[in-house]
Amino acid sequence: MKKITILFLLTFSINIVAHAQQSTEVYLFDLTKTESGFELTNPVNASDNEGYDNQPSFTKDGKALLFASTRNEQTDILWYDIQSGNKSWLSTTLGGEYSPVLTPDGTHISAVRLDPDGLQLLYQYSIKDKTPQVLIPDLKIGYYAWISEATIVAFVLGEPATLQKINVATGKSELLQNNPGRSIHRIPGTQDFSFVDKTDPDTWIIMRSKLNDSQSVEQITSTLPGAEDMAWIDDRFIVMGNESNLYIYDLQNKNSNKWELLADLSNYNLNTITRLAYHNGKLAVVVNGK
Repeated sequence: MKKITILFLLTFSINIVAHAQQSTEVYLFDLTKTESGFELTNPVNASDNEGYDNQPSFTKDGKALLFASTRNEQTDILWYDIQSGNKSWLSTTLGGEYSPVLTPDGTHISAVRLDPDGLQLLYQYSIKDKTPQVLIPDLKIGYYAWISEATIVAFVLGEPATLQKINVATGKSELLQNNPGRSIHRIPGTQDFSFVDKTDPDTWIIMRSKLNDSQSVEQITSTLPGAEDMAWIDDRFIVMGNESNLYIYDLQNKNSNKWELLADLSNYNLNTITRLAYHNGKLAVVVNGK
């Protein structure tokens, strides 16, 4: 069992590095609610960079976008000012940073860091002076989301991979379930969070749980086939991509329990949608190539 676990962890780290070689771009769109649904307009290539640009997240005020971006053959944290288009780098370590997110107090950026020696931990980086500090020293975190000021829910590597709720202040963790997906989100306007249950390899389910009662879990709907990346527009609508298409799911539409087509990004010569992020009328979409 130990050999299997080591192989799994090594493979995951190698997969991150290999995945980083893919050419992906982060696009920004305006997403507007209309009488008939939603309208997607005004595409802007926010990354416009050769190599891997991925895992976008918005700052709380919505004025900036954070994402992992390739620089000098490794990924670093990039801050993109939406209004001006100006960019600034927020990490200077020898490791590669992934999944950057503004911390709830607004003073740091948290990110998963993969060091050259294979060490993979969740760090935080001071916005003021870029100083890194380990947040969770004992768990190999692959993906995560801030659910409250002191709590993250994380995909933790292992055999099997697990979903865990972690108190950042104390380091105490609670096992929620096995075989989660990488898409973890706080549901806007609530104390709830969502995750993808991949226990059934053929049917992945979007689940909802309460921060203060993690045993209270309910199914929302199944994902699009083979897709797991999603974003909440508000506590009612979810957006998800598959190939070049974006789809929307309405939790309140009892007459149509299915994903509805939102937009076909092949009209912009974009395809292979993966990561998504939304804030106040702006949708960030990761696609292959330019």
